[in-house]
Amino acid sequence: MAGALTVKAESDMGFLDFLFGLRVTRTGDPEELKRLLFEAAQRGDSKRLEKLCRANRNTVLESFAGWQKVPEDVRADAAAMQGYVAGMVAVAETFAQRLGCPELLQRLVGSEQNNPLLRWQNGLRRARELMNDLGYQEACELLSDLLIDVRGLQGSGADTYLPITLGYLGECYFESGEADKALGPHGQALELCQQHGDAEGVLAYLQNLYEAHRYLGQAEPAAARALQLADAMEAQGRADDARRYRRQAEIVRAGEPLNRVVAVVEDRRYEPDEVGPLRDQRVQFVFERNRITLRPAAVLTRRGGQHGSAGRYDEALDAFCAAAAADPFDPHARYQEGLTLLHLQRYVDAVASYEATEELAPGWFHCRTDLWLAQQLVLGNLDHETLLPLHILEDGPMPPEEKVRLAEQALVRTPQLALLHLLRGKNLARLGRPWEAEEAYRQGLACSAEPDVKTRLLAELGVTVQDRAEQIALLRAAEALNGNLTAAATATLLLRTFSSGD
Repeated sequence: MAGALTVKAESDMGFLDFLFGLRVTRTGDPEELKRLLFEAAQRGDSKRLEKLCRANRNTVLESFAGWQKVPEDVRADAAAMQGYVAGMVAVAETFAQRLGCPELLQRLVGSEQNNPLLRWQNGLRRARELMNDLGYQEACELLSDLLIDVRGLQGSGADTYLPITLGYLGECYFESGEADKALGPHGQALELCQQHGDAEGVLAYLQNLYEAHRYLGQAEPAAARALQLADAMEAQGRADDARRYRRQAEIVRAGEPLNRVVAVVEDRRYEPDEVGPLRDQRVQFVFERNRITLRPAAVLTRRGGQHGSAGRYDEALDAFCAAAAADPFDPHARYQEGLTLLHLQRYVDAVASYEATEELAPGWFHCRTDLWLAQQLVLGNLDHETLLPLHILEDGPMPPEEKVRLAEQALVRTPQLALLHLLRGKNLARLGRPWEAEEAYRQGLACSAEPDVKTRLLAELGVTVQDRAEQIALLRAAEALNGNLTAAATATLLLRTFSSGD
């Protein structure tokens, strides 16, 4: 009996809730209903929106055509207009998806023949698909034709789609290596977003203009855009991003290096001289170039990496060469090209690729070490059998104890190769064997002449030894040598920490 009474009580309560819900959601006033529907849509309350639509189905169907005529006071307010359109779409989608009535959505959307905004929207979608597939030239032609077709269109739809169209066009020019042509469309898109109070759009197109000027080597315009970007970010409460762009404006104006390292602390980027003494903070150093990499080059370089990982070196080389052609300023395609040429035992060509990498981005990853290795292979001072374990020791997934054994086997053949001592020491340190690691680093320093490896050896030994005076001396030597940018920056930061008394 107790169970039966409980079930009946719950059933009655559900029925009362249903009746109460109908009373709350049913109204005969179309304007009041529209207000309730739009409020539910704005809150993202899909359950209440559906309940209102079900309870007032006939009123919505009868009133929807009149609601499509946007009130004048709403048209004058961009934010209100956006909310109004979103509310109409939410109601139409609810009828289509939950009530089995697609007529309202069809009324909104129409067809390409009678709805120029739909043609515009579909054109933008096709352009985006082409751009995603690196079809920038074809997308550029489509967008240019689209801008001609929509001349004279006015209203909220045009206000929304025109800056997007111009932005896409600027992106096509930029990613095709024609940054000078990107300035016009991006500038027009920025002006439109400023007129309509689109804060996110303002940020996006200021960023695009900054990168275009930067890619063109136009320091003063790039710095000016960086300062505008900082002001816009500060207005949105993004103080840390604003700080970074203000500092970036100073660097660009003074002459931005081709390549440098910046510090990432707690997911925030800083110039090394902005980072204080380390106090249990994780710091990562990353490269910052004076130009961003064009997307076609990045995509082709990833494709080449996939070929290389599978041992398809000829295909990898083709991809890296195509990437270098797509963005002649990108160092990473040339760097990977050099590695691939080493695998193909084309050592003279590898030297040329590494020299090009160093010219584009001095100190890029381990380019200086790899260039030295390629030169030694050309001279016959090293052979290919020596080269193979180096790549496994540097980047391979092998466990540390196996890497130690591999390094020791390789050292039997080439005991004077400092890089082998460095890699053996790093894996000994990972195994919790610091004294042996220290000895490995010292052995490496005894035979090292190449600055990149020597900087790394000095920095590793500097954090391994126990004597503070020797630590400081080693780290100062690494900082002064500056053969490896990341190791030198690490040494600088550690010295700053030591000097603070920590």
